[in-house]
Amino acid sequence: MIWAKLIFGGFGRRGLEAVVALAVLAVAAAIVAGALMVIEGARAAMARTEREDRPDIIQVKSRFNRAVFETPRSGKLPPLTLPVYEPLIDPEKLSAAGGTLVARQSLLRNVVSGTAFLNLYIFGIEPDRESQVSAFSVGRGRFLRADDGAVAVLDQASAEALGVDLGGSFPVRKADGQDLSLTVVGILDRLELRDPPPRTIAAPVLTPDSSYVSSGVFVTLRTSEEIFGRSTLTDALVIAPAPEDVPSVVDGLREAFRLEPGVFITERYGQFRRKVHDFAQTLALFTIISAATAALAGSFAANLLHDVYADRRRQYAMLLALGFSPMQTTIVGIAIGIAAAGAGTLIGALVAVTCSPSHFAMPSLMADLGAIEPSFDLLIAVVVIGVALVAVALGMAPTAWWLHKRSVAGTLSEQGR
Repeated sequence: MIWAKLIFGGFGRRGLEAVVALAVLAVAAAIVAGALMVIEGARAAMARTEREDRPDIIQVKSRFNRAVFETPRSGKLPPLTLPVYEPLIDPEKLSAAGGTLVARQSLLRNVVSGTAFLNLYIFGIEPDRESQVSAFSVGRGRFLRADDGAVAVLDQASAEALGVDLGGSFPVRKADGQDLSLTVVGILDRLELRDPPPRTIAAPVLTPDSSYVSSGVFVTLRTSEEIFGRSTLTDALVIAPAPEDVPSVVDGLREAFRLEPGVFITERYGQFRRKVHDFAQTLALFTIISAATAALAGSFAANLLHDVYADRRRQYAMLLALGFSPMQTTIVGIAIGIAAAGAGTLIGALVAVTCSPSHFAMPSLMADLGAIEPSFDLLIAVVVIGVALVAVALGMAPTAWWLHKRSVAGTLSEQGR
């Protein structure tokens, strides 16, 4: 009982300041946690937008859709194949500019079936690289492999138009006038091709009323080169190492194709940066509010705790004079400070999580990034706890330094004046 009275003696007069410090830390924790939750949700929205917009992808395309038209048999005349336009993009120039190349050969193929025509879009792709930017949902069979030969994967609409099923085959006239039989190894039930060509002619579609091609026949790039009779590309995607590298890669591409007026280079990075510019400024405002609140509230709480500890210097000296160890002397003060900080942090964090809306629209002039969903994670907990612990440490540091530098007698005599 005597030990408890000696240790806890003197706290009654300063108890109100400790309670006020706890309340200040609770309010600070609530504001800081709320602001950080908004920042975390906004960063998640920006990351989601970056995944969807892919500002690191640069599109390189030729002036026209490439087409190979086939004429039907007329009397004794055999069918003819009329290649229209030539691919202009040299893949070696693309590779020299840097980044990861997603090469394509796309052509509008006019296939003769009896006395009727059927328009099909045929895409020569590199399966592994194309899967990094486009989405293919295989309903039956399998997708293309890099070592495939004369096989094809097509969507349900194109398969129905051709009258083929999994395992079946259909001929495609090559640029040299010969037929190439393609075996169907997979049928797609969903297709999201990145940067598809515009839909310029009636053809099977998976997405009605779409202005872009939403269906087609997919073969390996090696097979399409056999069909085209050329290794140059109709279009391609270049994936920059990082979004920030897009301007330099674009400059390299424009330099490489400066003598090809029919090649166009389109980048999304500048548009993406403009889209999220004011959104990022709003995040910076929340960050400043959070930092300023943490600094001001933390310093105020530290001053209150400093008054609590400073008022007990004489009692600390008395305890040391009575034989209490420095650890026994200060452990209660440290424990009370940490308890106040922990209670304030917990109350503030609970208030922030409870009062925070599940989602809301971030005020922004240009960016339309969807709803922001505030989220509380481990990093936010570490930050608010760290602010409280720093306030306790700053509040107790002067007293600890005082007792370390001054003698017990000197402290008692100075406090007894």
